[in-house]
Amino acid sequence: MSLLDRVRTTVDATRGTVDALRDRGQPRESWTAGAIAAAVPWLAVVALAGFVRAGAPGGNSSGWQVLALGSAGWVLGTGGSLGIDGIVVGISPILVWVAAVWFAAYRLRRLADDSEEAARHVLPGFLGGYAALAALACLVTLAGPARPTLTGLPGLLSVPLVAAGIVLWRGDEDLADRMPPWVRRAAGPAVRAGGALAAVATALLLVMTVVRWPTISSLHAAVGADGVQSIGLILVQTLFAPDLAVWALSFLAGPGFQIAAGGTVSVSGSAPGLLPMIPVLGVVPGTAQYPGWLTLALLVPVAIGGYLTWEVGRRWSRLARWQDTARTTAAAIGMIGLAVLTAGLLAGGPVGSTRLIRVGPDPWALTFAVVGELTLGAALVLVVTLVQRRRRG
Repeated sequence: MSLLDRVRTTVDATRGTVDALRDRGQPRESWTAGAIAAAVPWLAVVALAGFVRAGAPGGNSSGWQVLALGSAGWVLGTGGSLGIDGIVVGISPILVWVAAVWFAAYRLRRLADDSEEAARHVLPGFLGGYAALAALACLVTLAGPARPTLTGLPGLLSVPLVAAGIVLWRGDEDLADRMPPWVRRAAGPAVRAGGALAAVATALLLVMTVVRWPTISSLHAAVGADGVQSIGLILVQTLFAPDLAVWALSFLAGPGFQIAAGGTVSVSGSAPGLLPMIPVLGVVPGTAQYPGWLTLALLVPVAIGGYLTWEVGRRWSRLARWQDTARTTAAAIGMIGLAVLTAGLLAGGPVGSTRLIRVGPDPWALTFAVVGELTLGAALVLVVTLVQRRRRG
């Protein structure tokens, strides 16, 4: 063996030893980071539960009861469902879910930076730590009346999985290099077009809140909450505001939504049925038949689909093939469809039995409608662009 070969062998062995020692310390760090990613939102919800419980009648609850209530709220807020005296509650507050995803992504990204490893290498331990803390939170709920349902347990992993997807997409250069260019260039337009959909739905929700404010305020007064109770009620309802925005999006897209069984609210008319005494549901319009011109609301997602194609075109040069633009647009629509499906699954579900067995939009119908309308608008703009190119060329 030459001197140069011996030096190379020594260097390789030293690197292997360092990597082995580093890998040996990763599981503990990864599991800890995953547990912290779940623990901080859990404790935040427990604190909110303690505040709400303190203002409730007979609010002298034990610490275990408050912890159980907060754990149940965390399970519901991170994608799970709860069973309470034979009644299943399956609508998750999207605001809590988004905050949990953001914090999990932050912890995973920081773990990858501190360990100087790619996020995919530390991901197994991170998911293990998150799952362990989630199991602990589910066990704590047993001290109260609410119980996590078996069918809702897989939803608890939606938070770390979505967070991992975001971190891998934005921070894993090796993974990004393996993706086709038309996939990488789809993310920006998807975020902008998805943001436009969310903005329009939120604007509709705000308009309906102003229009229906007398009904909302009268329902709040009828509940009889005052002082800390009133503040707690407002806070809890605020957490579900993004869910109502998803309902508004389903209204604009066509499928609409329902609250009471047999009722429906869509662009053709509103027949919500008998609603529960929840003040925020006062935003839902009463029984009415809408004029035919209101179906023009379906053109809003179509127009956003055209805007999406325009955004995609900005990512490619004028000399790029139309197939690349079409593939990028299709990938962006797929990303938006996945986000809409996730939002629909969180914003719809049971909140009781019989009349309230299915509340909110049908997530699959909502997704198919949004994807179809975006595709229509994108295709129209793409065809017009092709015709203009051929006339010029």
